[in-house]
Amino acid sequence: FKLIPYWKKGCNYLLKKDPFFKKYYNGNHYLKLNKNKFDILFKSICSQQISVTAAMSIYQQSKKIMGSINYNRFKNQTELIDDLPLSKNKKKSIISLIENYQLVKSIKFDHSYESKPPYELTKIFGIGPWTVEMFSIFHLGISDILPKGDLGFINAYKKYYNDKNLDKLDKNSKNWSNYSTIVTWYLWSSYDSEPLYL
Repeated sequence: FKLIPYWKKGCNYLLKKDPFFKKYYNGNHYLKLNKNKFDILFKSICSQQISVTAAMSIYQQSKKIMGSINYNRFKNQTELIDDLPLSKNKKKSIISLIENYQLVKSIKFDHSYESKPPYELTKIFGIGPWTVEMFSIFHLGISDILPKGDLGFINAYKKYYNDKNLDKLDKNSKNWSNYSTIVTWYLWSSYDSEPLYL
């Protein structure tokens, strides 16, 4: 397991710049990237608008049906998609993902600060900005992702930053420089003693 190049430097920066960060930071845990593009997008689609626990349950059931979660397995067994414990729209999204997988393959792995989330993925049915942000964090490891539409992030932020109405979010996020992904990930992981991996 390799540490993401900016992670340690970013954590040290945040510990100095953001007085709230140390309340939820855990030096024993680090983000681990998922190298399987299809798997991460499948998990993200499963996770849309439901809890992490429910999404992981669906993921495990899907593995039992498909054998493993990868592009070739799904492409060659599209008839099994009907058996997955997913809503009609999410099944449609998985089929659209398979049909447009060349677009996914064309996305390059890049850790630089200039990296932007690959919003072109929203051309795939059922993939919106939130799913692209999850892909950007858990597959690409882009350093500056702030998913303002994510309920888990918002609730943890309100708790640790004592900012119920999000009045100070813009001001606080200026302290995060290019490291919003680190803040987001530790806020998510603060819900459980276990870190969050997708």
